[in-house]
Amino acid sequence: MSKERVNYWPHAIILAICGVGGLCVWTVNIAVHNPIELDSFYFDSYQNVELNYNDIIKKQKAFDKKYQVVVPHDELTYEKENTLVLDVKTLEGAAVDDANVTIVLTRPDTNKFDKKPKLLSVKEGHYTFAPFVADKLGRWQILSKVTIGELTSFNKLEVNATK
Repeated sequence: MSKERVNYWPHAIILAICGVGGLCVWTVNIAVHNPIELDSFYFDSYQNVELNYNDIIKKQKAFDKKYQVVVPHDELTYEKENTLVLDVKTLEGAAVDDANVTIVLTRPDTNKFDKKPKLLSVKEGHYTFAPFVADKLGRWQILSKVTIGELTSFNKLEVNATK
């Protein structure tokens, strides 16, 4: 009676190949269900931002030497009307009423819930925007673009929507 030795290497190799194939299918499935979201911080396509990045930074630095932008907001109220006010002033404290201001409220992980409130009024450097509802709890970003003449500033503020 002789005992035959069983070689397990072929089984291990086949099992490893099946495991790698399964992980590939899992990776593709995750990628399909979580699509890429484009960053909208500069209010433009990434191609234009890439082509003009040096000019954007120069204008931002020049803007910061003359003006300041403040969004006096640290929290949003979930499922209730929120109003945003953005203050634009010179570094000396004088109000600026002739700026072109755009605001977008967005979630950091998706653009699906973006809100673009319209500018309602400007008074003494206070730019008041139309009310909106934060329809999801958690982190939001207030993205703003302020243009005065040839100078442009981009700002981002993280806020939370709470009950």
